[in-house]
Amino acid sequence: MTTERRDARSDVARDVRGYVVVLFATSTVFFLVGPLVGSLSEVTRANVPGSALAVVCPTVAAVVVARRTGTGAGLAAWLTTPPRGTGYAVLAVVVMPVVVLGAAALGGAVGFAWPGPEALLLVVVFLIGALAEEVGWTAFLLPRFLRVAGATASALAIGALWALWHVIPDAQAGHPPAWLVGHALATVMLRVVLVHLTVASSASVWLAVVGHAANNVAWALSPDMGAGYDVWMTGALTAVVAALLTAVAAGRARRGLRPRAADG
Repeated sequence: MTTERRDARSDVARDVRGYVVVLFATSTVFFLVGPLVGSLSEVTRANVPGSALAVVCPTVAAVVVARRTGTGAGLAAWLTTPPRGTGYAVLAVVVMPVVVLGAAALGGAVGFAWPGPEALLLVVVFLIGALAEEVGWTAFLLPRFLRVAGATASALAIGALWALWHVIPDAQAGHPPAWLVGHALATVMLRVVLVHLTVASSASVWLAVVGHAANNVAWALSPDMGAGYDVWMTGALTAVVAALLTAVAAGRARRGLRPRAADG
């Protein structure tokens, strides 16, 4: 291993450790206060616990560590760079709603709330929440992992951390252990999808934000205000999409096409 490679791994490990420490330290406050707040369903339609207000913590962690390490300009670049590629933008909007709808149909669930004024409010709410998260997961963590690993490996690592961070709020929402495991799978697979969309389009946070929000809106509109959301079927279908995007990325690499995020 070259000195440059060792230095890169050391820098990445330092930044990731700092991010994780700040993320969970700040999130713990919301995890403790969340049960006192109760459900946020009046705003989100679906069963979202008060501890989900920890959605701001990935941004807090990213900004704190970026300031400490003098990498704020890189973080800002991921927020100000527009995505490229209309096809990937369309996928970011539609792929997860199609997956959630397909999972519901295969599971026999009925009663989706179709788009209307309520859905427009949900779009705004979940776009804000997705941005707050993706500043951390995509704009901060992703470029660091890409320095030392490929897109899929980076996505799996970030996805595992993302899934772990969701466990306490999901448990506080009253979900049983089997649901928590299924949701963890779906969460990791969703991260693979979001990372491949991001890497293929540009060094930009925005397709991850849109794809993340689209998934949450589809979940909130699913039957029984999200209660009809089939985590295992959704996870399986998301894994299929993740595998397809991984195959496309591998094909581009074999043809010598450079991922657009690598040009950023």
